[in-house]
Amino acid sequence: MKSLSRLTLSLVLLIPQLLSIRPSLATTIAVLKTPSQIVAGADSMGLFVSGEKRISYRFCKIHSVNDFFIASAGLYDTRAGQRLNITEIVRSVAKTGDPLALAVNRSSSAIASALSQVLAESRKDEALYNLLVRGNVVTFFFGREDGRPAVYMNRTVIAPREDSSLPSVESSQEECGPLCIPPDNHPYLIHTTSQAIDDFRSKNPDLLRNDPVAFVRSIIFADIAANQNRSGPPVDILRLDESGATWIDRKPNCR
Repeated sequence: MKSLSRLTLSLVLLIPQLLSIRPSLATTIAVLKTPSQIVAGADSMGLFVSGEKRISYRFCKIHSVNDFFIASAGLYDTRAGQRLNITEIVRSVAKTGDPLALAVNRSSSAIASALSQVLAESRKDEALYNLLVRGNVVTFFFGREDGRPAVYMNRTVIAPREDSSLPSVESSQEECGPLCIPPDNHPYLIHTTSQAIDDFRSKNPDLLRNDPVAFVRSIIFADIAANQNRSGPPVDILRLDESGATWIDRKPNCR
């Protein structure tokens, strides 16, 4: 892919330390599931990397695919037609009417394949190759499955090997499907890695149980306040229940 070799592909990264040893997540995303509804929230900051330039930008992170929604964090490209556009990858393999779990499995394989191909093509470009290595993509899938709320998360990681061979691309999943009931009937919460989110959750158990929308909005803002180098407003909030999808907060340019 010529744009990759010339470093003109605007890769979206949300943590400047992506080049450090520890793999980094990008963005702030949280998805909360109760027995009757799902509330998902995301910040809006993205860091576009092109050559030596890093430009902060606001963009939409929650997208609809057929009858479910996704939100992605990590190393990817928001431009149409690009190989690392996660939304397009998912739309290309998710078939209308498929169970959400099947769409997640197909998407996981497709994302891993796309990352592997981009990694192989960038081998001769040291700057881009170093940018990709130890990168990752985390994609949240949420919707109704068999008439009940369901949430899945797929994590695809580029893992360096000890020898000089091409790094491996590995995927793992976390899920709370339609029959999943968390202990004590508490809401199930899944989110990008964040100490600020963990701290807020531990200090606000009543808000978690009693007001899912307020809780998700609050933890997103808590993470933004603690990590302004990688997260920023405005915050988008989506609620899914048996009546369908309702945007509680949404940027005007998002569709």
